[in-house]
Amino acid sequence: MRRLLAAFAAAVPLIAACALPGVAQASWGVPFQIEPPGTLDLQAPRLALSAGGAGVAAFGIGNVDVPGSSQAYMAMLGPSGYPTAPPISAPGAVPGAARVMSVAFDRGSAELLTGGAGRGRDCCARAQVVNVSARGRPGQPRTVVGGLAGPAIGRLLALADGQMLAAVATQRGIWVSQSARADRFTRRHLLTGPGQMPESLGAVWLGGERTVIAWTAAAGAAGASDPGSITYAVGSRAAPPNGPRTAVRVPTGHRVDELGLAPRAGVATATWVESWFDAHGAWHSQVRAMDIAPGARPVTLSSPGRLASGLAVAGDPAGDQAVSWESCTVDGSCAAQVAVRRARGGFGAPRTLGSIDPGQQPSVAVGPGGQVVVGFVSGGRPFAASEASPGRGFGRPVALSSTSYAYDLTVAAGAGGRALAAWSQGTLHPSVVAAAFRG
Repeated sequence: MRRLLAAFAAAVPLIAACALPGVAQASWGVPFQIEPPGTLDLQAPRLALSAGGAGVAAFGIGNVDVPGSSQAYMAMLGPSGYPTAPPISAPGAVPGAARVMSVAFDRGSAELLTGGAGRGRDCCARAQVVNVSARGRPGQPRTVVGGLAGPAIGRLLALADGQMLAAVATQRGIWVSQSARADRFTRRHLLTGPGQMPESLGAVWLGGERTVIAWTAAAGAAGASDPGSITYAVGSRAAPPNGPRTAVRVPTGHRVDELGLAPRAGVATATWVESWFDAHGAWHSQVRAMDIAPGARPVTLSSPGRLASGLAVAGDPAGDQAVSWESCTVDGSCAAQVAVRRARGGFGAPRTLGSIDPGQQPSVAVGPGGQVVVGFVSGGRPFAASEASPGRGFGRPVALSSTSYAYDLTVAAGAGGRALAAWSQGTLHPSVVAAAFRG
């Protein structure tokens, strides 16, 4: 019944009216429904856009009180027929997947890095890659890493000539595997040493021969130690990343809470939230960034006297980067902030976009031409702010929907000024809703 409702929702005129507006108009369209309201719990949606403008949205449905009940779904949002035809296929189940960890486009088709769970157990027991055709048909899963146990973080990169790089982090370590042109992944190898507990993971392709993976890890039992450094490994088109090295080591008493990674014209830029208690017992947290390159020094991006969290990072191979975060006062008043760095130069001063609901992380995307889009939730309403053109500054944030029950908002940016936003909506009967933009 859920699939029939989704197919019906995809066909109604309302969705047709939500397609991207004409080229002469730069605006967000009317929100459209990807997954109709249901009674089960939703996992945060994930988005990706291809060079041709096709999109994929992936999410999960399950009962948090029933282990092993989660099932991943995906829907294609294609550019064909704009602006008159519905740009969405009915959501379909992803074979063998309890959740989708990462989404990428490879030569026009979508690739999903998924986590599979054993019967009666929560994710993840294995990590797999699933190809999705241009018509939205998922293929058979290809196992990248098996024998996992517990929560996992995954990143999937689409390289040139059909190659892909998968990185998966669990409490037991970080594994990487790389595919050849035949989409067959090589034997996995473990990057981390004994006793390391990975807590965050980032991966980027630098647009040429190099790939970079970065992570934080604590020693000992989970939660017993604080990550005090950022480690990275470099790979190539011929071999996955190997040979871990330390990129950043924070002062004693400080810890790395969150980590993001973005490409920067031949190097990778690490961005992180660094926190500590001062001598008077006051808590501090700042957003910092540093190129992973010889002689580079970290810079502080966030405003002093405020608490930073909810880090989101994006960039393009040309070197355009954007970092967004939730900036809060000690009394709990929070704002969405963004700092932008162009291909030449450093980060600009942080820009405050508006208030943001506490605990709702912003999302940021950088399109191939350097266009930056930031999404956030304020008062339960989904908002998006974007630049009219790269380097021209942000316009006033736009409310994407009149709802006051939005959460888990994410954005994606593509070629031609296209962008997508998707979010979960509702409490007792949550649904997945999206909106499209053309600049």
